[in-house]
Amino acid sequence: MDNKLARVIFNGIRFIGNPQYLHLLGVDTTAVIKTQKKAALKIGKNFRCRRNVELNVRNNGELIIGDNVFLNSSCIITAREKVKIGNNTIFGPNVIIYDNDHLVKNGVVSDNEFETAPVEIGNNVWIGANTVILKGTKIEDGCIIAAGSIVKGNISGGNVVIQKRETSLKPIGRNTENS
Repeated sequence: MDNKLARVIFNGIRFIGNPQYLHLLGVDTTAVIKTQKKAALKIGKNFRCRRNVELNVRNNGELIIGDNVFLNSSCIITAREKVKIGNNTIFGPNVIIYDNDHLVKNGVVSDNEFETAPVEIGNNVWIGANTVILKGTKIEDGCIIAAGSIVKGNISGGNVVIQKRETSLKPIGRNTENS
């Protein structure tokens, strides 16, 4: 059987009868969609994703994905409060979005308590490969986030985010303290 046909059949069986998955266009068989009690998931029309994508919606969390959204391989989205992705938005491979951090009390990281703040990504946004989007981030319409970025806070519409990095080379075996 043709591999593409096998995926269509597999996903048809996997998502059949669930109205929130009515408009999925192309979802790789390795994609994982997990929703817990009281979680809300809404996926718009023509949603596509490649290999090893994970969508995690935790208790009381909400994940809203607009129309014509594409997630490249190995993207992870975890919503404990709210993550909203606008229409016509594309993700490069390995994009990670978390609307939460582990809670730290008296210098101890809690294993199962979290601080949350919503993440909102507007329409017509392109997020480059290996980008991490942290809690409390709002990316307005028409933005481009360059590969390898770490984004937190507000990005106003129509901007390109580039986080420049410099590479410095020093020979091995030399005293680098005086360099």
